[in-house]
Amino acid sequence: MSTTLLKYVTWDVFTKQRFRGNPLAIVSVPEDVVLSQHQRQTVAREFNYSETVFIKHIPENDGDLRSSYVWEVNIHTTSEELPFAGHPTIGTACYILSAFPESATCGSLLKVPAGSINIDYDAKELSAQAAIPHDVHIHEATFSDEQIMKLYSSLRGHANSVPRRSAVVSIVKGMTFVLVELGNEEALNAVTTTVQAPELKLDPEWDESFVGTYFYWHPNSDDMRLRTRMIEGTLEDPATGSAACTLAAYLAISVAKTHSPREYLITQGVEMGRRSDISVTVTLSSSGKQVERLVLGGHAVQVMEGNLQMAQH
Repeated sequence: MSTTLLKYVTWDVFTKQRFRGNPLAIVSVPEDVVLSQHQRQTVAREFNYSETVFIKHIPENDGDLRSSYVWEVNIHTTSEELPFAGHPTIGTACYILSAFPESATCGSLLKVPAGSINIDYDAKELSAQAAIPHDVHIHEATFSDEQIMKLYSSLRGHANSVPRRSAVVSIVKGMTFVLVELGNEEALNAVTTTVQAPELKLDPEWDESFVGTYFYWHPNSDDMRLRTRMIEGTLEDPATGSAACTLAAYLAISVAKTHSPREYLITQGVEMGRRSDISVTVTLSSSGKQVERLVLGGHAVQVMEGNLQMAQH
């Protein structure tokens, strides 16, 4: 048995300031090293972040600079692998592409289980954008106010701010959110974690999925700026790019007034002391019923780096 050293870094994502935003661990896997699903999951539990990513460069030799930066990416929570997640995508994009500061912008491609993600990095702004793979699906079932207040008992004193019905939406197969619009900031502040999971009947072929509850509030009449909180059982996430994309897509479809891109500016993590600023730009099809393009954007900053020791058989 031998030991392999793998380089890792941690970044705070959707923020310009260290110790805000959502922490992310990024483990670089050399081209000649193969990690099993079990090994990756063990490392993710050790970091104990909401997500840990494992990146491996895929050589391309067609002479195109952009396509020469292709990376295989595996995204793990502490308990499972995800088909896609937003803050790991932006954090990974900033980490990979910040190595090329001589270019004002540069691009690359990330390959995740949900599909391929084109990413761009603005070296001047220190921010990344990612064209997110999506298959937006609004489930037939909704989540009632009684179900919400049973699951989140702290909202019982804010019953007038809880909608009668909340939509259940998947951004891709395997990634689903209950979208709960609250009437005021007091109700948003009252949200707590829970030891139970939402009891949902998802549509056939979509029922094997991560499910989180995404609470949102409009601070003013401008529906393009939102405050949010994401709860998944006992976890509250300071920034959830996949949930932000799900919400923005749902709101754009609900409005469906124009084919022009709509940019949503979403602030999450305030109550945790880890403010995160997320942008999502949605472009609908000409029918206004489908999402044609979905772009997630944000900043990230490196916090730590080191080496991880892995036993190889």
